[in-house]
Amino acid sequence: MNIKKIIAIVLCIFTLVTLTGCFGASLPASIDDEGKFVYAITRSGAEKSVEIDDAARVLRTAMKDGFDCKISMIKDTAYEDYDGNYEILIGDTNREASKTAKDRLLNNRPNNANDFIVAVIDEKICINSVQKSVIVHAVNWFAKNFCASVEDWAKLKKGYEFIYEHENVSGAINTVADADLGTYTVVMPRVASYLVGFGAEEFEDYYTNFGYKINAVEDIDPEVEREILFGDTSRKESQSVKVEGDNYVIKVVGTKLVVKGGTDLATHKANEVLMAEIKKMESGTGFNWSDGYTINGKYDPNEKGAYTLNWNDEFEGTEVDLNKWGDYRNKSHEVGTSCLGGFYGNQDVFGDTAYKGPGTVRDLIYQADGKLHLGAQHVAEKDFVNGQVSTYYTMVYRYGFFEIRARHAETPANVGYWANGASSDSAEAVKRFGTVQQRPAMTEIDMLENFGSNTAFHSNVHRWWSSKNIEGATVGSDHNALDGSSKYSGNSLNNKKKVYDTERYGDDLSKDFHLYGCYWDDSCMKFYFDGKVYLDYQFDENQSVSVHCLMNYFNTECHIGSAAYGVTYDPDEHKDYYETEIDYIRIYQSDRFNSQMITAWPERQANGTSTIRYPDHDVARKY
Repeated sequence: MNIKKIIAIVLCIFTLVTLTGCFGASLPASIDDEGKFVYAITRSGAEKSVEIDDAARVLRTAMKDGFDCKISMIKDTAYEDYDGNYEILIGDTNREASKTAKDRLLNNRPNNANDFIVAVIDEKICINSVQKSVIVHAVNWFAKNFCASVEDWAKLKKGYEFIYEHENVSGAINTVADADLGTYTVVMPRVASYLVGFGAEEFEDYYTNFGYKINAVEDIDPEVEREILFGDTSRKESQSVKVEGDNYVIKVVGTKLVVKGGTDLATHKANEVLMAEIKKMESGTGFNWSDGYTINGKYDPNEKGAYTLNWNDEFEGTEVDLNKWGDYRNKSHEVGTSCLGGFYGNQDVFGDTAYKGPGTVRDLIYQADGKLHLGAQHVAEKDFVNGQVSTYYTMVYRYGFFEIRARHAETPANVGYWANGASSDSAEAVKRFGTVQQRPAMTEIDMLENFGSNTAFHSNVHRWWSSKNIEGATVGSDHNALDGSSKYSGNSLNNKKKVYDTERYGDDLSKDFHLYGCYWDDSCMKFYFDGKVYLDYQFDENQSVSVHCLMNYFNTECHIGSAAYGVTYDPDEHKDYYETEIDYIRIYQSDRFNSQMITAWPERQANGTSTIRYPDHDVARKY
């Protein structure tokens, strides 16, 4: 349901009964001797807003048509305010009356995102809303009621105030401990799976759509009285609720609502149950839960649509699992030039490297203490060897939650988590995974590239394609990415660069383990850190959507010494060895989408049997 689309329909049926209010003296004469309207239309000059500009133009046109006069339209930065300056203020201007009207609107009720106010405050007529997308509806309402003629304008009095309260479809609300649930603060653990964060995000989006302004924090933030606690937060109410295994609990503890499972999958199920209860208010059935109210349940992996853990490595034991990991396209045999002019290359999971120099290459890829260790080594004066592992020969997948819990190496080491399907039409790939991997194009999903930084990293989505001549031979290739798009970078809240707040957390990404991931389905990719999304890439806003629905394998590495990538290695400043530790890698999938996963046999095993996780799903280029 799109609440905003209903606003215009509702406003069209408003009558002059809405004009009742605090009537005082009439406003000053509106048209001067030169045929110019006394009131100027004023908008902010400090903030560029298409919605506000459109609203101002709509109002000017309506007033010119209704009053047959000239209308001034200015920005508030054009000159300072003064006594006798009559203005119609659109949106948030620098005039004090704009702030006064906005405060009245915000304080009127909590679910105010789709509301607007029209208020006459001294010499100003204020038209404002919480969301800029609503301002045009507010202006249309004002124009219809006051701008059709001079007689209609005369109905506007000093002290007049009208607040439009947008109603949801049913008018019902959900309450917890005698308070509207839409007023609750969302609390997440500092570090959590997006299986947990997904539910918190859905709650925020749902209530925001109904006009509430939701406050979302982490459990390290100051506590407030009314909170909804998603997952295993550090709040005492969360800790008081004990749940194990596949079980989950939704429980009111005092003025807090706890939503918690024994596993991330169980918590995800609890989130779904909670949202199903919440959405009943659309049919007029809001709930009223008091202290002690409890819903108990259990996650069932066999339930239709359930997410399941389909591929993972917890890195227990002392040996790397060669059933899951191998080399990436023989990259260990490729040789490049380092930033110091010497050798630059990789060591693979088998210990192989093309390095033949004077230094001794240590074991850069190993398991210990329940973790996978990926090393990067300055071997000799100008030479570097780096560790890399891949599922190129062993696993490809499409859709799901891909999560990595890791501690990154210190600067200048580069860490990368990425998936793609390049060269996947080779004879070996077809033998292992079938014709699913034959393609003229592919997507590279850069879940994380840190470019040697301990305090920031980037995500990206690249589309690669090749061109063939009339004989069918490949003659060239090209690609594009999210780079350069203001929608995904700079000051955008939907930013492909994630900056870690070292002042808030008191450390950097090399000091502790964090959870990095990418959620992927048939409509979007969402990149998240510690369970919170920072980049939401929606396919319907881009071309060539189908290329994002192809199978990919996964790669990860730790490296130093590149001539063109990341922080330049300085032998006088940097160490000879750096290491990234990975605690686990997990892929959760569901049959609710056209998900797919194919696992094959170890790389150095000549033949074997491949397993298709969802045999009834399409494995080619269908969504």
